[in-house]
Amino acid sequence: MHTDASLRTGGFLKSFLFARKFPVPDGFTVTAHTGCLGTSANSIEAIEAGIAAGAQIVEFDLRFLDDGTPILSHDEPESEYVLLRDAFACLAKYPDVRANVDVKDTSGVGCVPALAEQCGVLERIFFTGIEEEDVAAVREKCPAIPYYLNTDVRPFANAVALADKVRALGAVGVNVSKVSLSPRLTSVFRAKGLLTSVWTVNGRIEARRILAMHPDNVTSKRPDRIREMIL
Repeated sequence: MHTDASLRTGGFLKSFLFARKFPVPDGFTVTAHTGCLGTSANSIEAIEAGIAAGAQIVEFDLRFLDDGTPILSHDEPESEYVLLRDAFACLAKYPDVRANVDVKDTSGVGCVPALAEQCGVLERIFFTGIEEEDVAAVREKCPAIPYYLNTDVRPFANAVALADKVRALGAVGVNVSKVSLSPRLTSVFRAKGLLTSVWTVNGRIEARRILAMHPDNVTSKRPDRIREMIL
């Protein structure tokens, strides 16, 4: 049976836990996942909503039309889409914001550096979505663009071996799902000068768990919530 005192104590503890703010590593960033805050995915609206919410990075997906035109799309493009040029032009208006270009198709990726340079954002973009089999093409065609390696990580994987592999492949770090992150992974990667980025963390409970492991980046459809939870 719950007494009034126990209910008050439980309510206080719950409020205290959910009000707790987490320290984050130097250089920590919040990425606004495309479609954040109820916007349409891969839209200019999503980019601007993420920036307005305080995200230092905005994310969108990259594919190519049959003629090689780069567009924002997660799956095969439909009749309406945003041109990558227009997304870069939007990004150019916000000099303190970077873009995570999630590569869904590497077939035309060689056009991205020149387009980004034309829009004045080349130094503010990086790639995710890069699997091991994509590395050679990206390194050859986009040598100026940093990239994270996307890989499935078992909870008790050999973090040292993975870090060495990521470094050998030339990636700046690893981009993993929220179920794959571990304190061991973040600490080993940090010691080796590599970054850990985790996706897609939306709820408060899962955000608390992830932030306690001190990754370098959290990608979220609620970037405002992540920002509120960090010191």
